[in-house]
Amino acid sequence: MTGMDAPTRVPPSPSGGLTPSMRRALTFGLGGLVAALDQVVKAIVDNVLPPWGATVGRLFDFQRVYNPGVNFGLFSDYPQVVIIATLVIGVGFAAYVLRRPPQRWATIGGFALLLGGGFGNLVDRFRLGAVFDYLNITPFVGYLNLADLAIGAGVILLLLDAMFRREPS
Repeated sequence: MTGMDAPTRVPPSPSGGLTPSMRRALTFGLGGLVAALDQVVKAIVDNVLPPWGATVGRLFDFQRVYNPGVNFGLFSDYPQVVIIATLVIGVGFAAYVLRRPPQRWATIGGFALLLGGGFGNLVDRFRLGAVFDYLNITPFVGYLNLADLAIGAGVILLLLDAMFRREPS
């Protein structure tokens, strides 16, 4: 058998052989679950948190905080600009996923967390006029919510995936 006759060995797909359509659906489906979980947690916190808030140990402080801006209340005087910017960024990420479905599990997870967290906070902006934040983790400054944590985790996951990606040789 010559080199021309030998069967070509194709390495397995990093995402388990899922088709591009399946990877898109998985990314958006997981993102929808993240957004739904964020809304459920916000409803639970709002219903059980006493009006004066609560502290759990030295690390966790719970309060109802409504933030029309972004991190640390930046741009609070421009909520419409924040909504437009959030929509543009979200549509950009969604368009990217539609055009180039994530190839690896880490990329699928990263985009799902980013999109789900962004959409969860966007729901608040339309429903409440501000994002409902409730958790401060000492020693950090500022309140956040599950959607914020998902966005941060998604960014970290995408960065790590990009840093440690191994291209086939």
